[in-house]
Order: sequence, then C-alpha cells, then structure tokens
Amino acid sequence: MVLARVSNLNTMPNPNTMMSKIIREHSTPVAPCREHRPHKSSLHTAVIMKRGKVIAKATNSLGTRSRGSGYSDNTIHAEKAVVKKLGDVTKLRDAVLCVWRLSSVHVLPSKPCEDCHLFLQKCMREYGLKAVYYTDTMIPL
Repeated sequence: MVLARVSNLNTMPNPNTMMSKIIREHSTPVAPCREHRPHKSSLHTAVIMKRGKVIAKATNSLGTRSRGSGYSDNTIHAEKAVVKKLGDVTKLRDAVLCVWRLSSVHVLPSKPCEDCHLFLQKCMREYGLKAVYYTDTMIPL
C-alpha cells in the first residue's frame, strides 16, 4: 500500500507497515447501510495516533447543523469528525492522522476534499499535527 501525505513534513518510519496494521486493527469490512447511503459503497475511517497509540477514531456519517461543524453536503467527513471527537486540538501536537476508504472487500484509494485539505493544513500549521496519510492504492482485505 502506498500512502500520500497532505504536506512535506517528516514521516514516521515505515508508514506502509504502520497503516496496514492500523487498518487491520480498526476496520471491519461491513456492507454500507443502504437506507442512509444508497449511492455509496464505501466508508472513510480516520484515526489520530500519538506515540504509536490510537487516541481517536471516527468515520464519515450523516450530519446536520444541529450536530455542529464538520459537515459538507450533509455528511460529516471522517477527517473533521475524528478531530472533533478528540475534543482538544492541543492533543494534535506531534500526532499523525491516517485515513482510508473501506468497501466490503477492499481498502480503496482515498483523498481529501478541498474543505478537508484546507482544514488539515490548518491543523498542521496551527496545532502541530505532524503528518496526514491517505491510502492511494486498492488492496484486498
């Protein structure tokens, strides 16, 4: 699996091995909920890691204004949801964010939308997020 970064910051050693381990430990290939997302066939998952431990995990989901910020086109993207779930942006200092897209049988390529890309750049610049990794190849589970 090859990873793409949002920025040119220093990377953790062996990010491919790290990402594969995270995906195996924090993913369950499940068919998406057809009643809420009939046109979607995959689910984005994001985790924030610090010192080798996952400190927050979130997936994309349906959202409304009453659920707060971090939504686009009625969905809360995994990148914003995981930072929101973390609760305190000071915990982002020296942390790594990993994002992947999971179907029922494959890990699929993933990339940030423009809003999430800008949001993650701000997290790196202002809150000290060390690196952001996205999957960019398809691999079977």
